[in-house]
Amino acid sequence: MELDDIFNLLETATLLEKSNQRIEAATKYYESCYLMRQFLSRIPENERSSSSATYRLLEEKIEFYTNAAQNLYFDDSSVSASITTTPAAVLFAESTQSPHGGLADDVSVLTPPSMIIPTTSHLLPSLVVPDPPPSPRFTQSAEINRKASLANASLGQAIDYEENNRTQDAIQSYMSAAELAKKDSSSSCSSSPLSKEEISVLKNSSLIAAGLFLPFSEEEARLLSQQVAAQKKQNRGMISTMMPWTDPDGDLPLSDKQKKRFVKFARPSEIAQQRSLLGTKQQPPVMISSISPYTIRQQYVTDCSFIASLCICALFEKQFRKRLITSIIYPQDKNGIPIYNPSGKYIVKLWLNGVARSVIVDDRLPIDKNSNLLCSQTTGNRHQLELFCSIIEKAYMKLCGGYDFPGSNSGVDLFSLTGWIPERIFFPCQTGTKVKHFETPPDRAWERLYSANSFGDCLITVSTTRDITEEEADSLGLVTGHAYAVLNVFQSRNGTKLLQLKNPWSCKGWLGKFSPHDKSSWRDQTFRLEVGYNPEEAAKFDDGIFWISWEDVLLYFRNLQLSWNPKLFAYRMTTHGLWPKDQGPQNDAFNVGENPQYIMSFSEKAVSSKPTIWVLISRHVSKQEQEGAEVNDFLTIHLVRNSATLERVWYPHGKATIANGCYTNNPHVLLRYDVSGPEDQFISLVLSQHEKTQDLSYTLSCYCTEPFTLGRPPKMVPLSMNFTSEWKTGTAGGAVGSKNFFTNPMFTITITEKTKLQLRCATSKTLAINIMLLENNSRDPTNFGELTKSIKNRPTLDSGNYRHGFTVTGTKSICSGTYANLR
Repeated sequence: MELDDIFNLLETATLLEKSNQRIEAATKYYESCYLMRQFLSRIPENERSSSSATYRLLEEKIEFYTNAAQNLYFDDSSVSASITTTPAAVLFAESTQSPHGGLADDVSVLTPPSMIIPTTSHLLPSLVVPDPPPSPRFTQSAEINRKASLANASLGQAIDYEENNRTQDAIQSYMSAAELAKKDSSSSCSSSPLSKEEISVLKNSSLIAAGLFLPFSEEEARLLSQQVAAQKKQNRGMISTMMPWTDPDGDLPLSDKQKKRFVKFARPSEIAQQRSLLGTKQQPPVMISSISPYTIRQQYVTDCSFIASLCICALFEKQFRKRLITSIIYPQDKNGIPIYNPSGKYIVKLWLNGVARSVIVDDRLPIDKNSNLLCSQTTGNRHQLELFCSIIEKAYMKLCGGYDFPGSNSGVDLFSLTGWIPERIFFPCQTGTKVKHFETPPDRAWERLYSANSFGDCLITVSTTRDITEEEADSLGLVTGHAYAVLNVFQSRNGTKLLQLKNPWSCKGWLGKFSPHDKSSWRDQTFRLEVGYNPEEAAKFDDGIFWISWEDVLLYFRNLQLSWNPKLFAYRMTTHGLWPKDQGPQNDAFNVGENPQYIMSFSEKAVSSKPTIWVLISRHVSKQEQEGAEVNDFLTIHLVRNSATLERVWYPHGKATIANGCYTNNPHVLLRYDVSGPEDQFISLVLSQHEKTQDLSYTLSCYCTEPFTLGRPPKMVPLSMNFTSEWKTGTAGGAVGSKNFFTNPMFTITITEKTKLQLRCATSKTLAINIMLLENNSRDPTNFGELTKSIKNRPTLDSGNYRHGFTVTGTKSICSGTYANLR
């Protein structure tokens, strides 16, 4: 990074400080100081005298802005909201609490303090927007800021150690910073127990594919780490005496490609020993040597989307120094670094069905006759077995039922690895073609892709279409229906749009325009320098990494998968629910009133800032599903404007609807909306299915840039009576005002004491209907004169304008008496 970029970052920090975004400003200051240190470290010793003015200036700026950042963190004038978070570690005891919460769980132990933000994951019983917290919050805020400052100081020290090649000291300081950040995060929120319904939903969703996968337990992971540490201390360099642990669930089923080469399952120590005997000297196995996307390679399992996801996570961790995937493997040492376990037992933390879950595996890996791994691996050092890629893959394959994994999509896989917010962007096959309702125009798709890559807190993959033949794809260096990791998104000064992709096979790269063999596209040396690419050097190696134009992406790729850090949103809520098959109509094209519904409510202050809302509905699955397989659950969510009355929504796609989701059998559906003004103070979230087939469990997560509450609309009246009738010759009297109106089906309703009443009527979609309740003081149901008076005066209940298929009245308190129900 050049000095101009660093100064631009400082300018951003200054603007954040002026707008009173103190924590964000402080973190930008720290980031700038780190980059200035890096810049100084690159100046050779013998050149520092000639650069002395610049050197002194940067040293002074480092000192000044470090102090400025610390002052911002210590200042107790910043306001910290006090909001609660859902427990997720132990779900099956109603009174048990835990500081971690589902989708909002912290997956980045080294997250900078700007990410230490108030979160909320519980369902508030009331829809009243709370008053600001009392003054003690300022004391709490000061304490949070103090801890954040200490965490940053430790982080800064770690960077200094690393620059001076003091690796162990650097690791210790990094972990110290992480621990302080974790303490800060836990002190900024309290816990709230799940409801009985949520506990039941998550309990029933724990049976997945190969077996029972319980919510992740920090205590269980910590205990395993302590056991390995104690055994290591006891052995003190001698051969481990720990008994090898074998997964009682048995070996995973193999894929067809694995079966052709498979000899046996072997432990890392055995594999290293056999390789040594075959002539390749081996060092002891290690869990992680270095984290890099370039060394991860897919082998004989059809999990390209998962390996592409693993690659992009590794790139994120390498670029931004935030632990993302290395933090999900246990045991770990005292510094939080995953370590090799001689006994072979590992716990991997993966997200599925609403919460993070513990997946326990052993280290027995499939090999061929030459002790080559038949699972995904890293290729950085042939003299040492690095395990993290193989162990994480094994855990995910166990969650999915075995190595005979049929395939997935990287949005699902990235969610399982990180718990981040999945978003799927479809785009038309070619520029100029008609954009379908679920597609994003190419120019807008590029803007979103480019900004997402620039944002830093987004992981991106892209998948090829199946609409081209295998032969055509092979001639282009592509694979049909294949996922690629997006390593970079680039737009040159002359407007050329490029993506840098990685094939998870670590071979077979693009052969078209802008490939290493396309000399005409790389003829301009200025353009080469701008991209930072040497095609001649790249052509010497087939590592599956290549540049491709955006125009060719539109031709040969079908969709983008983005995964967003949930901590980008300061306010979050998560709830879990069950939608029984018999609740509401099978097809809700005319009636959504019985569908699960929630209401987001904002204060006047919050809604005036026009916040951004993201709503994620995640369908719970019994197995990770191959895209396009026999999955009949098509789910989505709609946003509908409500009012202060917080009524239940009954009619779909009405004038109050502000955003319609797309029906999909993908497990995750994301709907984004920018609040437009005061009219959006109350927004109903209405779940919808296309042709219900079975009971459906789900997790609903709401993300927003401003405070909000999440609640349910009033419950429907508890008692109901159903009557069946029909319109036919002699009973089809027409609409109100028709001379035969009172020949329509009619029922007498007698109410003995005041009660709340609602009327509904459902019929064929071709018929437009109305339903009303008329007071009949004569107590004679055939006294049409009295009923006509009621109509003229005003019906007691009236569903309003005639509607096709379904109609409903409001709920109203009705006094005792006799009434006529006409439809």
